[in-house]
Amino acid sequence: MAQTRREFLAQSAAGAAALAGTGLITTAQGMMMNRPVSKPLKILFLGGTGMLGPQFIELARARGHEITLFNRGNREEMFPDLELIEGNRIVDVEPGLAPLEDAVKGGRRWDAVIDTASVHTWVENSAALLKDAADRYQFISSLSAYASTTGKEQREGDPVATMPDDVADRIDRLPYDMSRYGAVKARAEVAAERCFPGRATVLRPGLIVGPRDFTHRFTYWPYRVREGGDVLAPGKPEHPIKFIDARDVAAFMLKTVEDRSFGTYNTNGPVGEAMTIGRLLDTCKKVTGSDAEFTWVNADFLSARGINGWVQMPVWLPPAGEYSGFHSTSLEMSAAAGLVTRPLAETVRDTLAWFDGWREGEAKTRGFVYAPGGRLPGITPDQEGETLKAWRERGESP
Repeated sequence: MAQTRREFLAQSAAGAAALAGTGLITTAQGMMMNRPVSKPLKILFLGGTGMLGPQFIELARARGHEITLFNRGNREEMFPDLELIEGNRIVDVEPGLAPLEDAVKGGRRWDAVIDTASVHTWVENSAALLKDAADRYQFISSLSAYASTTGKEQREGDPVATMPDDVADRIDRLPYDMSRYGAVKARAEVAAERCFPGRATVLRPGLIVGPRDFTHRFTYWPYRVREGGDVLAPGKPEHPIKFIDARDVAAFMLKTVEDRSFGTYNTNGPVGEAMTIGRLLDTCKKVTGSDAEFTWVNADFLSARGINGWVQMPVWLPPAGEYSGFHSTSLEMSAAAGLVTRPLAETVRDTLAWFDGWREGEAKTRGFVYAPGGRLPGITPDQEGETLKAWRERGESP
């Protein structure tokens, strides 16, 4: 799923041009570009070729900052003009962290380190190595780090997930039991703060969506609604959901780095307004000009047929039981620190534009066919039709 920097920039330019035509030049990136830069920063990005990395790197470069990458070098075509320290976060895979350690021993220093790791031991090792070679450390965690998603709004001081030390010690690479994902992220947060006391920033994003989302968790809805016809919609239109465009996360990452904003911040969206599954689907319909008609189906009815939230019905989870507070996140602290989220219509439009290019380009050359409910989140057309038929025969209400 590699993408060259030329392709990335072309898509970014196309999105900017489309946005300019709407008059909606109010995005987080636009606001960042209008801010004065006190001084160029030297930033070390551990990784940088996934979903968030390219968005952050291009924005930081546009503001005059100097970027060094540390990664395996398997996507070097994206940023061939950036300094790359080639290594591996898995320490028993050569060359491991040795090239980065050599750079530190040679006197290299950075103003900030950005770390998006999903393995706590990677953060522990990297932060320990860099604690005297960098001024500050930013770790991209997750809202999954919270111990509970029941009932109340999640706030930064709430308890986080835990796991036994002997279990944690056995997790040193991907993949692992993803039921431990939240506890892994929580341990990584602790490691960042331990090595950079008072100089660590932890961002906890929710579901990150938009261009370059190769999980396609959000993509299902713009794609399916654009197809039109009778669309199975989960639960009730007023069910709350939350997600955030990767470009808005990247802009907030850079703002907190530049502002030296330390501490922990929930990083989700939208800021300052409510979001529901009904609003998402209605926006997809409006943006795409679709003739889609939504049939809202009871959550229990769906679950009994193996159609559950988040996977078969992406983005959405029924607000009940252990997930009653899943889409309830306080954004007070992050909004005060400058988190801005873009209009939903922009995310829908740009996601489809990116996805169509990806599907016609790399995906096509690999023989890939977009198949909701097969290799990707969502349900198949046959499953959708059968479920809608059964629902109407039952005559139930959502």
